Amino acid sequence: MDNLLLQDFCRRYFQATGTPILRDESEFLQVELPREIDKELTDRPYFWMWAEATGEEVPPTVLNIAFNAETEVEGIESAELVALGSFRLEKIFESAVKRGRFVRVYQTDAPTHLRVPFLLTSLKISYIADRRKDEIRSYGVNLKSRQVIPGLYEEILDLPFSEELPAPFKVHALEGPFLKASLQDGWRRIEQTAMEEIQKSDHSWAETAQERLAQEMEQLDTYYQSMILENGEEMTVYSAERELRLAELKWRSQPRIQIAPLHFGLLYLDPVQFTGTSPRI
Repeated sequence: MDNLLLQDFCRRYFQATGTPILRDESEFLQVELPREIDKELTDRPYFWMWAEATGEEVPPTVLNIAFNAETEVEGIESAELVALGSFRLEKIFESAVKRGRFVRVYQTDAPTHLRVPFLLTSLKISYIADRRKDEIRSYGVNLKSRQVIPGLYEEILDLPFSEELPAPFKVHALEGPFLKASLQDGWRRIEQTAMEEIQKSDHSWAETAQERLAQEMEQLDTYYQSMILENGEEMTVYSAERELRLAELKWRSQPRIQIAPLHFGLLYLDPVQFTGTSPRI
């Protein structure tokens, strides 16, 4: 997710949740958090338990958000950097997933009046070891043709949509169990495509992380071996502690990749515009 896409996502999140945007400038947002959004983004549950138990009036929290570490805004002494991996962005993602896990909308302006269902999802792909890197990738799949379209979100970002199907549009019929099966198949297609892309990517980060892990495990093992030799009567205690520490180190730093969907959308799109297929049902 590049910087401009991240900024657009945050702006759209605050607009969708009714959060007043007090200042909107290049690479900077100042927002006033409504009570429910404050609860989801600031991570202070005990404070809110106390406030609600006592009936305390809490002034709204104002967040100053910068999307670049070098951003300077007149009249703002400090701003919180929001970037992939930052605490605040993780909270925004969690809130967005909670509030908008699934939507269904219809494209309203296109060359034809036929609409075909597409499944859209954004995946959070996390490369985890003793360090972490997160990526956001979007995928769509035509539920009629089963064609997967990487980056579909970016393609439909500026299109007009409606929650109701306007006349005289026609929708390709995928209803009841057929739609359910198509959604399940579409998700499998997206998951398979994402896995294939990941398998083809550069995995030198994992090899380097595995080497660092092996060195740390060797150092830890050497330390406990020396402790066991010096304290033979407590060998059982040190052996158990060594196994526990080694397992903890491996769990924390073993290279791995996690894939998690952030949200889903059932989009009824013009098939000619997005796939070049025949408009016939």
